Amino acid sequence: METYRLRLKEDEGADPIDQGADALSLEDPRHLAFDSFESRGLPEAAVRLLEATVPSIADAGPHDPMNRLLVPHMLVLLQRVSDPPTVATALVTAIRLCTALHRTGDYPSAWETAQTAADLGEKRLGVEHRLVLAARSRAGRALFRLGRYNEAELLLSRIREAQERLFGADDPDTLDTCHGLQLVLGNLGKRDEAISLLRTTVAGRRRALGSDHPLTLRSRSSLLVLLSASEVRAEEDGALLSLPSECIRHLGLDHTVTLGACHNHAWALYGLGQFDEADQEMCLVVEAYQRRFGPDHPNLLSAQQLFSRILAARGDVTAGIDVMRDVVTKRERSLGVDHPFTVASRQLLDAFRSGRYHPIEA
Repeated sequence: METYRLRLKEDEGADPIDQGADALSLEDPRHLAFDSFESRGLPEAAVRLLEATVPSIADAGPHDPMNRLLVPHMLVLLQRVSDPPTVATALVTAIRLCTALHRTGDYPSAWETAQTAADLGEKRLGVEHRLVLAARSRAGRALFRLGRYNEAELLLSRIREAQERLFGADDPDTLDTCHGLQLVLGNLGKRDEAISLLRTTVAGRRRALGSDHPLTLRSRSSLLVLLSASEVRAEEDGALLSLPSECIRHLGLDHTVTLGACHNHAWALYGLGQFDEADQEMCLVVEAYQRRFGPDHPNLLSAQQLFSRILAARGDVTAGIDVMRDVVTKRERSLGVDHPFTVASRQLLDAFRSGRYHPIEA
């Protein structure tokens, strides 16, 4: 997967390496507008144009090449603007752009953009500015998706400590970082730490945002994956297993958080040994992901991996193998052969083929 790898030269702006398809077409009106504003010494106007172009609320979805095309302009402007209000506006826009890159599965670009934007913002706003810390938090989230778990843990732990000290434990930015950190801890095998932090995040988001806020529901959804079968039954006096219905009621059936809750609920059903019910739910999730996100999106590949487990648990190992072949191929292509997600997928496929696979028992 190509990424920008920008060289930022002192006082020379951003020099994109091997622009190729990563540059806006010369005929694109946005390209002409950005260049016009920059050449006329009006970076503030260019920042406002970018602010209007980047999605205000980034949602998961198929790869959008426009997001990557905006990155060089965004970073050049961050280096050129100097007054703090305009720098802050540019950095907010950069964070939104990083989020959009992340949620469409372009993790290398998300990480590089977040890291570079944070470095540039820090020069103007200071190391502990709220927006600089938020950009570094986004970089940590991308490091996790790139499989660089130890780096992600160190960065997100440091950012969480600073945010909690400066803004408080229930500040939305602090809680965002906590949610990202618990994902890293869970994948590092630090299950107890991850569960404790996730419960803290759920409680904080309930206080700060409300019980029916999408981010609160999303954090609760993560508990369905981390907890064991017996813990899931007991969590919230059993109410956690009704989470998909809550999400549908508050957000609608096709909302990304609702689909994620159904996905994680199917994992909980699988862990409880309710394979037929899990199969029904995952069929709906896989269909919705294919329709919403496209055939190669990371969310779909994750759902297909769980679907293959359910197929095998219901006795159709051959169908599970067919699904996992496709998942392994796509993860090797998008993430690399040594990424932890790819390795786990390959191990599951090998277990299916060798007859060593055994479903989780309740």
